[in-house]
Amino acid sequence: MKMKRFIGAAAAMAVAGTLTVGAAAETYNAYIGFQTTPYSFRNSFDDATYGKDVADGKYFNSVIVWGGNDPETFPQYEDKFDDDMPDGSGGYVIPATYTDVKIDKDGTYKVGITDFDWALDGSSAFNLLFVSTDIPFDKDAGEDGASIAKFSDCKIIVDGTVTSEVADPIIDTEDGKKSGHTKVLFANIWNKDLESYAGAYPTKSLEIEFTVSGLGGGEEDTTAPADTDAPATDAPTTGDSTKPSTNTGVEGIAVVAGVAVLAAGAVVVAKKRK
Repeated sequence: MKMKRFIGAAAAMAVAGTLTVGAAAETYNAYIGFQTTPYSFRNSFDDATYGKDVADGKYFNSVIVWGGNDPETFPQYEDKFDDDMPDGSGGYVIPATYTDVKIDKDGTYKVGITDFDWALDGSSAFNLLFVSTDIPFDKDAGEDGASIAKFSDCKIIVDGTVTSEVADPIIDTEDGKKSGHTKVLFANIWNKDLESYAGAYPTKSLEIEFTVSGLGGGEEDTTAPADTDAPATDAPTTGDSTKPSTNTGVEGIAVVAGVAVLAAGAVVVAKKRK
């Protein structure tokens, strides 16, 4: 009797193990960030002074324009002047519409900003232009650390037109070591190793498109399966590790059925030995 119970439990465990499904992919977030030459800005999402979690996102979801710290500089935005900013200074908190994005698998994504008066501060260029994300940065990877994801095939899009393409963008390793997050740089006039963006300046919209890989969970391969009636050969076959699995789950069901049959057989044997 004990043998019967043991074999039944083992079979149940085998079936349960076969049916186990992998955990859901992690979801990350990406945000556009910038600073104009007169220092109007949107900082990184994790900035301690003007980031996403400060004042319920009041500053992060706007554009901070200093205007000489004078409430009379831009009379049309007088009601947007804040004389008690987080750092103790005064400036304008100008409304804007941001397109932030969630990243849950390999693919191409886009962040951006519209509905902002780009001529307001008189700027025509950026000191900083970047994409900040909460994708982890591994501080212990190599000499300078590395992001757990790879960014590639980036495009800067101004007023609906692609004005720059960056195949292999620079990751801000200095920021990554401090924050533990991944920031992708496109302009930083203080970073001499970076060829900062110097293209067209927006009048209506600014977007950054980028491709992420290394997270997994990309689009399913819809290529038709090979002809199973083709004659077999003695040559070994090599799988393409760059393609996602085309497993439909039928094989898993067959394995479960096989395990169940074996378990049933084992129980019968146990009964005979009783």
